[in-house]
Amino acid sequence: MSFWQENLSIGKLIVPRFMAAPLDGITDSPLRQLIRDFSPTELLMTEMRHVSCVSNEKDQRSLKYRPVEHPLSFQFSANREQFLQEAVDKVIERGFLMINLNSGCPAPVVTRSGSGSALMADLPKLEMLIKLFVKAIDGRVPFTLKIRAGYKQKNAVEVAKLAEASGVDCLMIHPRTQPEGFTSRLDYAIVAEIKKAIKIPVVFSGNINKFETAQKVYDLTGSDGFMIGRALWGAPWKMREITDAAQGKTFNISTLETLEYALKHLDINLLEFGPRGFIPFKKQLPQYIRGVNNAAVWRGTLLRTQTAEEMREHIVRLIDEHRTAPCATL
Repeated sequence: MSFWQENLSIGKLIVPRFMAAPLDGITDSPLRQLIRDFSPTELLMTEMRHVSCVSNEKDQRSLKYRPVEHPLSFQFSANREQFLQEAVDKVIERGFLMINLNSGCPAPVVTRSGSGSALMADLPKLEMLIKLFVKAIDGRVPFTLKIRAGYKQKNAVEVAKLAEASGVDCLMIHPRTQPEGFTSRLDYAIVAEIKKAIKIPVVFSGNINKFETAQKVYDLTGSDGFMIGRALWGAPWKMREITDAAQGKTFNISTLETLEYALKHLDINLLEFGPRGFIPFKKQLPQYIRGVNNAAVWRGTLLRTQTAEEMREHIVRLIDEHRTAPCATL
């Protein structure tokens, strides 16, 4: 069995090397359910939620998921001890198989509170939180940490060593600093240095949208695992496309099939979120329809829809048009 077909051990959890990264407002339960149509065993992650939110929300909305979404990890943000133990207990009681602390989110709304990647600029606080999570979890599920190359200054190697020494089971890194966002050059060298410095698994996150990119990352860094993030946006088949390529297979999906999945996605959104579920689905739509004729016109029409019924009628019309059109694949 080659490296690409081998599984990855994260604590007691064994999962494939490819996994889905969390994206707030994108990798929600409906998208995760659709990913399972193509990728039944890969690790998925929830959207990031603060420990206080999980501890205090009345409807426990952030803890809801469908059994098909397993194996599923819960991602926390945190900036203080308060609510941490209760939030961890609730997550484990609901059956999540892994817990992740996000100390890599670059969003100013997150970092202003001292959460996300801002924790990398305050190592005493980060170490305190890691140890509190490890204590609260008490070996019940694996605990992982998501980081960046650094906050304003690169210190990921130091953070990686601190994480391993404090009881983290796996490190996930997006090798850019907070100001670099998601578009600047990825620092492969710092990931390679981390891989040499620690013994726990290292998972690479950043711009992996095809197998050839993952191969390049492995050659440059020696990473143990690979996160697929923005590539899943409106494309729940993307991880399957990558894992098929890792096995020497070719994955194809037709434009008609992508439109049928857009309709299925809309219907799941309405089931999960009610009549206004078509609104968050608008974030996914542009990717689903990018292969159709006059995509820009259709995009404008669909994004202007005011009701779920109107949106559904437009998508059904698109599907009907493509049922009679020559077959095309993405």
